[in-house]
Amino acid sequence: MLVAGLLISGFAVFGQSEADDSKKVKYGFNLGINQSNTQSHGALPDNAVLSNNLGFRLGLLADFPIAKYLSFSPKTELSFNNSKVDFTNGDGSQTAYEIMPVGIDVMAHFVFKEQNQKWSPYFFLGPNFKIPVTEKNTDPTSYSTNPDFAIDFGIGFDRAFTHFHLAPELRYSCGLLNVNQNPTLQNLNFHNISLVFNFLG
Repeated sequence: MLVAGLLISGFAVFGQSEADDSKKVKYGFNLGINQSNTQSHGALPDNAVLSNNLGFRLGLLADFPIAKYLSFSPKTELSFNNSKVDFTNGDGSQTAYEIMPVGIDVMAHFVFKEQNQKWSPYFFLGPNFKIPVTEKNTDPTSYSTNPDFAIDFGIGFDRAFTHFHLAPELRYSCGLLNVNQNPTLQNLNFHNISLVFNFLG
């Protein structure tokens, strides 16, 4: 339901902005894939293995021009991540501790590019607040993850078409806080790299 709501809201905002392309402020939606890169700052237990794999994300965004070469781009994305620590138990069975399996990313990116060009390469940086989305779980052996604060940076290009802008970007998110809640592990920092396609009208 949340995913459907994000998509419907994105298309609604996108449709409204298409009707008046003379507005400088742009609104839109995005979608993309992300590769988790969780890092352990401390030795893992002998029976534990850390794995990072692909996930995906989608969200809403805006673009507010500030100056000729600077704009402010707030984004809110729902991120489905694929990072975990696998434990091999004494009886040979396995259990997994999932790290930020689903999260809401609230970003405030500052974008450096030349405005009002049909083809504009750009780079960006800014803070990212990551809020884990967890379900209620009565299992005492199941652990969630802590919220995180990250610094994002990356590159992309903005291509202007008749009724919309397409802006694919490559983004690295460097988590600064310990997200671990599992008492058998030490400090875990959640990083990821994303390829995101932004559609703005």
